[in-house]
Amino acid sequence: MNMEVRNMNGLTFFNNSNVDIFDKLFDLDDFWTRPAIRTDEDKHRPSVKDLDDKYDISLIAPGLDKKDFSITVGGNHLTIGYDASNKKESYAYATKYTKTYTIPADCDVEGISATYKNGVMVVTLPKAESAKPRTIQIK
Repeated sequence: MNMEVRNMNGLTFFNNSNVDIFDKLFDLDDFWTRPAIRTDEDKHRPSVKDLDDKYDISLIAPGLDKKDFSITVGGNHLTIGYDASNKKESYAYATKYTKTYTIPADCDVEGISATYKNGVMVVTLPKAESAKPRTIQIK
């Protein structure tokens, strides 16, 4: 299968846009290892954007409250998760979810922030001033 995987400063980015339809239909390489029925966890693939001044990790998790989420930083790891097991009715894809990322070296760990709005959790990892693009004056 043609899948481009790039590792940029510790965050892993997946790009499936170059997968040929015939590769998807006739690829038997993972026939015995891929699940016969897609599970709910497959829907949680968060999007990671590498912007000029920050990284944004977006996770779609509708029907939850801010208090259901936990975001922790320990060492050089960032863990994003939620627990919706106490909800009687939830539109989230699973009752519990967690994912851990290695924080890139060019991030300002003290500036990490998160917002949850309209069913989307966005965790922002600002880049350190020294890592941001800048213009060099020619003397």
